[in-house]
Amino acid sequence: MSNPSFISFSGVSKSYDGAQYVVDGLNLDVRKGEFLSLLGPSGSGKTTTLMMLAGFESPTHGEIRLDGRRLDDKPPHQRDIGMVFQNYALFPHLTIAENVAFPLSVRHVSRAEQKTRVKRALEMIELPHLANRRPAQLSGGQQQRVALARALVFEPSVVLMDEPLGALDKHLRETMQYEIMRLHRELSLTVVYVTHDQAEALTMSDRVAVFSDGRIQQVATPSELYENAQNAFVANFVGENNGLTGRVVNAGEDWATLALSDGSVIRGRCEPGLRAGDEAMLALRPERAHIPSAEGAHVDEHSNVVRARVEELVYCGDHHRVHLALGSRDSFVVKVPNTQRHALPSPGSTIEIAWRHDDCKILAMSVPRSAPTLHVSTPPSPSLITTAPAGAN
Repeated sequence: MSNPSFISFSGVSKSYDGAQYVVDGLNLDVRKGEFLSLLGPSGSGKTTTLMMLAGFESPTHGEIRLDGRRLDDKPPHQRDIGMVFQNYALFPHLTIAENVAFPLSVRHVSRAEQKTRVKRALEMIELPHLANRRPAQLSGGQQQRVALARALVFEPSVVLMDEPLGALDKHLRETMQYEIMRLHRELSLTVVYVTHDQAEALTMSDRVAVFSDGRIQQVATPSELYENAQNAFVANFVGENNGLTGRVVNAGEDWATLALSDGSVIRGRCEPGLRAGDEAMLALRPERAHIPSAEGAHVDEHSNVVRARVEELVYCGDHHRVHLALGSRDSFVVKVPNTQRHALPSPGSTIEIAWRHDDCKILAMSVPRSAPTLHVSTPPSPSLITTAPAGAN
């Protein structure tokens, strides 16, 4: 087996009231050295999944294994897992060096070894000059780096991150994304990363598991998720999507034809199981559609063509967003690159929009299950995050 499972969830479910499941029948494998993101809206089960892996929550059913060893019956301090939270959870009364050293001290590592490892960890995050400062004297990005160093200093098998960049501004968040990616690559870390930010998950991950309503909807590489969503939820949640709805006219194993509300008939890729008469959604990314008249482009037999009314033009720097109305009920967006080659249509005009058959997908409409019980977990105290052995001071 070329990629054996390093972390394994087998039939894992979690209920807080015995009636509804926050996580329901989870089966998930993580490879050693992989960067896996758990992506989903609030209440979808991603953070509860992370907390069960860390040991701060216990599964109601199923089992979790790490490197073949059963994990779900072990306390947090016996799991060899580092944890990074959104709120940093640094000790305010300790220096940066003392914060980073804490996981080592509770593991009874010698002072000489602590000093060596802390120095190496602070150099890794490029903050050795701040070793004697207190957390309050650091910026948010610097505090997050320190939290990352503390999670890595005892060389854990796995590093878990729960929305670690959510409190940072856009520029700093992007900087920290590349910092985490660099450390993952250089240290060959196994990372399980929770986020609700689609762009963050697509940028950083080897694979992404998309959660909704306590279940995984799809696990795939970022490009596979974006280009080949398996259901309507994934298509709408990951990136921007023109989710036009209609009825399936005919369907095969790989291709289907959809009649839209305005009478237009389009062709696209599909998943097996779609049948004529089904209500379905067209998944089409705004950058895949184009305006042939503006580009002087030729539309061939492999393209879908619809007529739509221009409602609004929005300038976005490197591109324009053309907002259109298709019939009386459907809206549509096309991204037009901001180059001199593209002439923009006028608001109020009716134009043709085209896209290739293989650039869109026709997906069955998902039937939502009842919402799971939402449980807001309070992050453990810093002493728990370091997974100190019982009785440690």
